[in-house]
Amino acid sequence: MTSLDIELDHTGVAVRDLDAGQAAYARLGFTLTPRGFHSGAVTPGGPVEPWGSGNHCAMFEDGYLEIIGIVDPNLHSTTKALLDRYEGAHIVAFGSGDADAAYAALSARFDGVCAPMRLERPAAFGPNDAETRLAAFRNINLEPGACPEAKFIFIEHLTRDVLWQPHLMTHANSAIGLAEIGLCVADVDAASERLGRLLDLTPKDAMPGVAQFTLQRGKVYVMDKAGMDSWIPGVAPPCLPYVATIGFAVRDLDTARTHLADNGVAYTEHPYPAIWVGPKYTHGPVISFIQA
Repeated sequence: MTSLDIELDHTGVAVRDLDAGQAAYARLGFTLTPRGFHSGAVTPGGPVEPWGSGNHCAMFEDGYLEIIGIVDPNLHSTTKALLDRYEGAHIVAFGSGDADAAYAALSARFDGVCAPMRLERPAAFGPNDAETRLAAFRNINLEPGACPEAKFIFIEHLTRDVLWQPHLMTHANSAIGLAEIGLCVADVDAASERLGRLLDLTPKDAMPGVAQFTLQRGKVYVMDKAGMDSWIPGVAPPCLPYVATIGFAVRDLDTARTHLADNGVAYTEHPYPAIWVGPKYTHGPVISFIQA
């Protein structure tokens, strides 16, 4: 079986009001890109056409965060189906290198892997946003229901320099990387078996009710409701499965604490060097800031 070097590339939070989502994540201390508007192929091999979604991204030294919403309800968008389930984190994207090679490897070990499709959007470029360049990707998606824990994507970046611009990677909360994702599910064993087959990885037990997958960069946790409650007490999932948590590595945890406090955002201490912010402030997921 062909192996892939898989890393946590980005996660996407679907919001009902993109202006409100932009304001919420700026309040949390993230430097966000100007709004981008998606275009893509609707079917594998089809022409690139305008979609009805737009986004703002927070770029880190390792990975990024996407805030995505509907900007034209009359156009095609995969975001509509996500928001029909719940507002919050849905997209878990893995960097997997060349899309054709990744497709061959993934489809050999997992049913329901779709052929690569091109997605692109114009992006502001330069410290003063003086230019516009095309950000382009080749994405491998899964058929609906094949792996229902999240919208999993395997991504090949065609224009990394357009996304990872140096002036975008300084954040008031001192975030430097996307570190982890937590999925809440009804059956940890069944979900872990699917995800393990997809990633060709064996999880380990992180704590009762929680399994951990360690990637080339980043981690994915799979937990049941009891495991979630032991990690982030008092947060109820809107449904199952649910992308419950997103963890960011920060350069200085006290900087994150100070920024949140100054902006009226309540946080809770984790038992390890980290803090978390509840759904009230995030449009859905629990956001953790973890000392790097």
